[in-house]
Amino acid sequence: MRKLALVVAALAVAACHEIPQDAAKPYAGKEDTKAYAGDMFKGDKAAYEQALAKRADYENEYIRTGDAKTK
Repeated sequence: MRKLALVVAALAVAACHEIPQDAAKPYAGKEDTKAYAGDMFKGDKAAYEQALAKRADYENEYIRTGDAKTK
């Protein structure tokens, strides 16, 4: 019984310690570039967003197969 009490006490003390919460380290790698800054879009964000919308339309089966209901 005494051993059980010691084990319970040891677990209770071990569970009560606080984990250090240091500040997160800043990212040390290179800066990310915009997805539309490459050769394909040459910095044109509107063209990039239009290409993404067109790509999403090809992935939408209702639009792709012509089964989309119109309003």
